[in-house]
Amino acid sequence: MSHDSNNRRKILEAARLLMAEKGIKKTSLADIARAVGISKGTLFYHFASKDDLVNDILADHFTNLVDIAKAHISQHLEKDNPAQAFKMIFEQFTSDMDITRLDLYLLQEGIQGNENINQKFLERKRNWRKVIAEEFEKVFGITDPVYSSALGAITLAIIDGLALQILVEPGCVNIDEISNTMARMITLLASAESHQSPVSNN
Repeated sequence: MSHDSNNRRKILEAARLLMAEKGIKKTSLADIARAVGISKGTLFYHFASKDDLVNDILADHFTNLVDIAKAHISQHLEKDNPAQAFKMIFEQFTSDMDITRLDLYLLQEGIQGNENINQKFLERKRNWRKVIAEEFEKVFGITDPVYSSALGAITLAIIDGLALQILVEPGCVNIDEISNTMARMITLLASAESHQSPVSNN
């Protein structure tokens, strides 16, 4: 690992720990630089703002989760257990409350008019929808792009909604029931698609 890459990793780790401890708004770039043992100039070399830093924490986190999910989904499907695959995905993407808080912070900043962070936030969400849609195409054999795109948006909305509900009221949702329902829906859709012509955009 290069010196720059090592510094970047240390900055992200320190920022996440400090923001979890002190809160996002109360954590300054000076705090983060001090924790890593670097100058603010070095920190600014890697991240122009705290918003950029938060966005990269989330991007790295979800990239890792996607890689883990891809590696394990096929194992569950080989055992003909799509519900377990959905359960693993939902649990992994909703179990880290610090990440949920960071995600909500960026959403709030975007809504309040921070165009820079809003564009990056939206781009990241679009990328996750695309990744999810591609996995549905591969894993469940859903070939119609209308279906796969819609399922990507629905699944991401479920993940975001579950994370918010669990943050506000831990234990309020039954992941098993939701996973079983999603698996049943997708299986029925995949079966129906194989017996009919693609959905028209008109």
